[in-house]
Amino acid sequence: MATEAQGFAWETAATHQSVDLTEAECWTLLASQGTGRVAYQDNGRVLVFPVNYVVHDRAVYFRTAREGVLGGGLDYRNASFQIDEHDALRMDGWSVLLSGRASAVDDSELLTILWGRRMAEPWGGGQRDVFIGIEPALVTGRRVGMR
Repeated sequence: MATEAQGFAWETAATHQSVDLTEAECWTLLASQGTGRVAYQDNGRVLVFPVNYVVHDRAVYFRTAREGVLGGGLDYRNASFQIDEHDALRMDGWSVLLSGRASAVDDSELLTILWGRRMAEPWGGGQRDVFIGIEPALVTGRRVGMR
């Protein structure tokens, strides 16, 4: 029986294709969602947190607490942000990964714009009044599915 299951897995894998997304397609997908994951390294450990976000001028911004893990002045130089969507029944989906420098937003004009944008409230409790922005150095994406 294990041989049959193994054979099925190989047959299924052969019918899938993976296509790289253009940067423009990645930005369209980033703008279409509101929740993603931010990741960065802290003391040799990669930490990943779900965040609600907004896209503005080819950058991603999310709100966090000033005293929290993300807003506490950590070094975000090498941060990544990821979103995805999939359909398990159709066996397809896509993923977008943005990597670059992240920092707290302190420009008053940009803060006015960001506070004026419609976005979901952060899921974490407490006051979330610090915007963190990720200026991308690299934006990549991939779509996978049946042929």
